Amino acid sequence: MARDTTRRRVLAAATAALPLALAGCRGIAALGSPPKPAADVTVASDAIAVERQLIARYGAVLAAVPGLAPTLRPLLAQHHAHLALLRRRLIVPHGGQPLPAPRVTAGGRAPAPGTPGAALGYLRDAEDAAAAALLAHLAAAPPSLAQLLASISASEATHALILGTAARQR
Repeated sequence: MARDTTRRRVLAAATAALPLALAGCRGIAALGSPPKPAADVTVASDAIAVERQLIARYGAVLAAVPGLAPTLRPLLAQHHAHLALLRRRLIVPHGGQPLPAPRVTAGGRAPAPGTPGAALGYLRDAEDAAAAALLAHLAAAPPSLAQLLASISASEATHALILGTAARQR
C-alpha cells in the first residue's frame, strides 16, 4: 500500500508539473507580450527625441559656422535644460531600452548650411517644427506634462523668433 501511495504521488506531481513544463518550454513567451507604455511615457519619449534632435542640429550648425556661437550658445543651453526636465519625467525600468541617438539630418534634409543666414534659417525652421510637434502631444499628456510641453513649445517658438531676427540682421 505504501508503494501505491508513492506511485500515486509521483503520477499526481508529474501531472501537475506538465503544464508548467510546457510553459517553460516556451521561455519568456509564456509570460505574454509586455504591456504598452503609458501615454505619458510615449509623449515624454517623443518630446525627448524632439529636444535631442534640436541639440544635434545646433551642434551641426556650430561645427559648420562657429561664428554663430555667441547667438546660439544661450539657446542651446536652454535646449539642454529642456532635455534635463523631460528626462526627469521619463522613468525607464531597469533593463529597458535606451533612447536612440538623434540623427542630425531627418526627413531627407541636408546637413547644416555653411553660411550664417542659411544656418540661422535652418535652425529657425527646426525650432518651428519642434514647437508644433510638442503642441501636437498636449491632448495625450497628463496635465503636469502638458504644462511642461506647452512651456517648452513656447520657448521653441521664441527661439524661432530670435533666430529669424538674427538672420535678418545679417
